[in-house]
Amino acid sequence: MSHSYLIRRAMTLLTLLLISSSGVAQPDEFQRWRAQTQGQFQAYLDANDKAFMDFLKQQWREVELEPERKLDPEPKPVVIPQAPEPKPEPAPIPEPTPEPETRPEQTPPPPTVPTPSIDRNLSQVKLTFYGHDLTIPYDRKMVTVYRGRPNGDNIANYWQSLATTNHSATLKTLRDIQQALTLNDWAMALLVDQFSRSLHRDHNSRTLTNWFLLVKSGYDARLAYNDHIHLLMPSEQTLYGTTFFRLQQRTYYALNLHDNRTLSGRVYTYDEQHENAQQALNFTDAGVFHASGKRMQRQLSFQDNGQTMTLTIDYPKAAVDYLNQYPQMDLPKYFRADLDPSVAQPLLQQMRPWLAGLETEAAVNRLLRFVQTAFEYQTDDQQFGRENYLFPLETLHYPYSDCEDRAALFAWLVRELLQLDVVILDYPGHIATAVALPKSINGDKIRHQGRDFWVADPTYVYANIGMTMPQYQSLTPNVIAY
Repeated sequence: MSHSYLIRRAMTLLTLLLISSSGVAQPDEFQRWRAQTQGQFQAYLDANDKAFMDFLKQQWREVELEPERKLDPEPKPVVIPQAPEPKPEPAPIPEPTPEPETRPEQTPPPPTVPTPSIDRNLSQVKLTFYGHDLTIPYDRKMVTVYRGRPNGDNIANYWQSLATTNHSATLKTLRDIQQALTLNDWAMALLVDQFSRSLHRDHNSRTLTNWFLLVKSGYDARLAYNDHIHLLMPSEQTLYGTTFFRLQQRTYYALNLHDNRTLSGRVYTYDEQHENAQQALNFTDAGVFHASGKRMQRQLSFQDNGQTMTLTIDYPKAAVDYLNQYPQMDLPKYFRADLDPSVAQPLLQQMRPWLAGLETEAAVNRLLRFVQTAFEYQTDDQQFGRENYLFPLETLHYPYSDCEDRAALFAWLVRELLQLDVVILDYPGHIATAVALPKSINGDKIRHQGRDFWVADPTYVYANIGMTMPQYQSLTPNVIAY
C-alpha cells in the first residue's frame, strides 16, 4: 500500500470528521488546513528527501582537506620607480568640449524589492542586506537548535525536521529577491546565510539551515564535520585562500560565508548528493548587484601637462562591503568586472572632458597619469596583511592599491572611455597592461595573436605608454587576454 494512498485516505477521513462534527465544513478553514497539511506531508514524503536522508544515515567517510591555493607567490616591489616627470607641452590644452544633449546617461532606478504576502501562520524576519530592507517569512519550526555531536544520524534528523516545515514560502521569497536584485550565486549564498543568522546564534544550526536552503534552491551544497559542522560548495571558478577537497571529480571549497572559522585537516563527509542539488557557484557578474544604503564620496586629483584635474566618486559603502566578502579568484575575473551604473556613469561623465580633443596616445597617457598618481601605493601585505586582489570599485575606495588593482581599474577606463583592447602582462611579482592602438608608436610592445599591444604600466609613475618598468625590461611577461 503506497504512502500517497494512505495520505489520501487520512485526509478523506479527517474531512468526514469535520463534516460530521459541525454539520458543514467551513470552506476557508478547511482549505487552509488542507494546504498546510498537504505541504507538510509532501515535504516529509518527498522521494528525493527520503533517499537523501538514507544516504546521510549511512557511513560517512573521512577525507583530507588540501591546503589553500596561493595567489602570486612572488614578492611585489615595496617601492615603485618613477620615470622622469614629463614637462608641460607648450601647446595649450584644448578646452573641454560640451557634452552632447544625449548625456548624461540615465542612471537606472534602484531595483524594487518584492514584499511577500502576509501569512498569519508564518513569522517574519526583517533584515538589511547590503542596504536593502528585506522581509522574509519563515515557519517557526525552522528555529530548531541542533543538539548533540555531529554525526550522520543527527544531521539526517535535522534535515528531516527542516523538510517537514512550511519552508516553501521562505524559498520563494529568497528566489524573488534574487531575481529583483540581480543576485549572482555568491550573493544568493550570502543572503541565505544572513537569513539563517537571523534565526540561529549557534554555528552548527546556522550552517545546517544554510545547507538545507541552498540544497533546496538547487545548489550543490555539501556538509563536512569534525568537532563542528562546515559548509562546502563547488565553484565554476578556481578559488584561492580557502581549503578544499575533491570528491567525484568536483572541488568543494570550505566556504563558511561570513564565518571566519577555518577548516583544515581531516573531516567526514558523504558521497551522494540530493537529486535536485547539482548547481555549482558562479562568481561572475560581481558588479551587477545594486547595493543600496549610505553613500560615500571620495575626491581624487592629479596633474597632467600643467593642469590639475579633480574627480569626485560617489558610491554605496555597502557595495564595497559586498565585494570584500568575495573569495580570491584568478586575475582576469577582476579585469572583467563592471561597476554599478550608479557609480560608473557619473564617473565617466566627469572624465570624458579630460580626453576631449586629445589624440589616442595622449588620451591613454592621461588615463595612465590618473591611475599612477591619484592613488597611494602599498602592497597588499602592507595594507591587508595578505594578498588581496581588488575590484575596480574597491581600488576607488581603499586608501592604497598595488599593481594588479591599478591595472584592472586602468583597463576598465580604457575600454569604457576609448574603446581600445587591453591585455594583462603578468610578470613575476608584478602586473601591468598593454593597449592596442589604432596606429604604431615608438616604445615597448608585445605581439599577441597577430596584433601589436604597447606596454602601459599603471604603477610605473609618470611612465607613458610604451615604457616598461626598468626591473622587468629583460623579462617576457605572460600575456593574458581576458
